[in-house]
Amino acid sequence: PQVAKAGFGAAAVAMASLLEAKLAQKFAAEKPLLRGHSWERERSTDMGAFSEGVYTYHFDNEAPEDDGGRGKIQIDEAFFELGHRVWDTCLIMSKFFEHQPSIVQGKKILEIGAGTGLLGLVVQRLGAEKVLLTEYGRCVERMAQNVDANRGFAPEPDSIATCMLDWNEPDLPKEVVALQPDIIFAADITLNPADVPKIADLFTRLLAMRDDIKIYLGCQDHREATAPFMEVARGIFEVTQVPAEDLHPKYQTELHNIYVLAAKRD
Repeated sequence: PQVAKAGFGAAAVAMASLLEAKLAQKFAAEKPLLRGHSWERERSTDMGAFSEGVYTYHFDNEAPEDDGGRGKIQIDEAFFELGHRVWDTCLIMSKFFEHQPSIVQGKKILEIGAGTGLLGLVVQRLGAEKVLLTEYGRCVERMAQNVDANRGFAPEPDSIATCMLDWNEPDLPKEVVALQPDIIFAADITLNPADVPKIADLFTRLLAMRDDIKIYLGCQDHREATAPFMEVARGIFEVTQVPAEDLHPKYQTELHNIYVLAAKRD
């Protein structure tokens, strides 16, 4: 009923039912389907939560009264587009940095596969010096629209930008090279096993820009490419896992992990 009320009609209801059935089948292969936390979207039985049109992210310190939008971020979503909606890994990473803001404060941040732009918008509000969000294809346009709709609520509205990054291109975009990031983010990009060598090559080139760059990679363990990529990553990068006690106490699950990748030292 909620999906239909959102205006997506019978096609969206059918798609929601199919997605829910596939989720149930996937998790039941190893354990019964867990309903998860109230904030989770992928394990929710209410698939209408994925088709609301606009997703609102609330900061922990959001004022109870109307603060003109500074305590929240609103993201325009598209239910049928993979990179056009907010996934749980993005929420977990956003809340992790909100819980540990010193990691990003005063830093130059690059995000790979930024999707809707939420994570980058969060760290901009937390005090990052500069944020560059990258995507590919039609995702770039929606990401840029979300950035433009929310940038004005940040202390430094022009500290965030967007550009296209094609994993198949051998050269990094000039915007990425000019940024010389301190930290790189990627949330939930280990979806397709065919992309594993592309991601590994891209990360290698990014880490070669500077000696001290770190990549924060958020993964969902059940994604098809997560295990293959992490096997490759441990062979070519220094890899550590963010311990559960460092994550936001309310925004963590048994399915998600955040890894920190760095160049191997001789």
